[in-house]
Amino acid sequence: MPVYIQSANQISAQKPLSDEWFDNPIYYTENRVPTIDPDFSGHFPPLAARRMCVLLKRAVMMSRLTLRDASVEMPDAIISGTGLGCIENTEKFLHSIMENDEQFLQPTYFMQSTHNILSSSIAIDLKCHGYNNTFVNRGTSFENALLDALIQFDRKRIQTALTGGYDELTDDYYRFFDRIGIWNFAAGTSPGKTCFAGEAAVSMLLSAGKNEHTICEINDVELLYRPVHEQLGQTLDGMLTKAGCRLSDIDAVLTGLNTHEENDRVYREVTARFFGNRPVLHYKHLFGESFMSSALGVYVAATCLRKGRIPPFLLATGINRDAAAAKSSGIDGVKRILIYSHYRNKSHSFILLSSCSN
Repeated sequence: MPVYIQSANQISAQKPLSDEWFDNPIYYTENRVPTIDPDFSGHFPPLAARRMCVLLKRAVMMSRLTLRDASVEMPDAIISGTGLGCIENTEKFLHSIMENDEQFLQPTYFMQSTHNILSSSIAIDLKCHGYNNTFVNRGTSFENALLDALIQFDRKRIQTALTGGYDELTDDYYRFFDRIGIWNFAAGTSPGKTCFAGEAAVSMLLSAGKNEHTICEINDVELLYRPVHEQLGQTLDGMLTKAGCRLSDIDAVLTGLNTHEENDRVYREVTARFFGNRPVLHYKHLFGESFMSSALGVYVAATCLRKGRIPPFLLATGINRDAAAAKSSGIDGVKRILIYSHYRNKSHSFILLSSCSN
């Protein structure tokens, strides 16, 4: 069954709930960049706002706006991905245990420390009683959520699905990951030349049908665990065959390049082996690195397909000559984008998106 992205929203290091980054991106030189949050005050009553952590506010607010943009009142399913969940409230709950000798604990912190609070809070807010699931698979949480949605569509159990990826990063977790080298990005002071630790919140409305407002089609999603190169090649060939296209029909390959040497080495090897001279894109220099980066990657690719153009600042230089040639002007007439991601060279994924315009 064909599945389409009807609407999509993001809250990240770029201007929130907007595609302004496409024409006027914000560049950073810091190692860690906080999320630019919208004004939540007009969306939640004061009492409810005090009880909700910021990640829940992002998820609930974006879900409402994503449904509004797609002109859908109620989704058939709510499927989310998260790597850390509401980690800020988890830490508050654990600190409270230690400081209060396991007594007089805040129940709100406990309830919001469970990872499935994201999908369930969205469902409670919308009064949605349909299929509800939250995936917690670190760097491939969103891919698993997206794959689950496609399975539900394929089995004809649903016609619409609110699918998202949400993560935040606290001071403690930043220091922990920094200690083990997760944030070892290339040093640089030039804006837009390196990556940073960030947060991500993405919400999409998937549908079995399309209309004049449809953003793009999701052709296929493939996940592999610790694949050898032969398995990657076979999976890629199978995906393209099923979609009725060849590698030459792919206008660009969006990757998770982030200037971390171990991370980027995998992308360089795979792009050189399988993608030939297809233009290679990157996006984490704008949105940062997090467990939900791949959700932002799908959002970025979908936005490029909707606009029919890839801006020049998404082209990754030093990967292939096609990318270098298009660096000054970008790429016009974009119809298909392949998203390739890996998480610590263990879990690999391919996501193929195509334009719905003639």
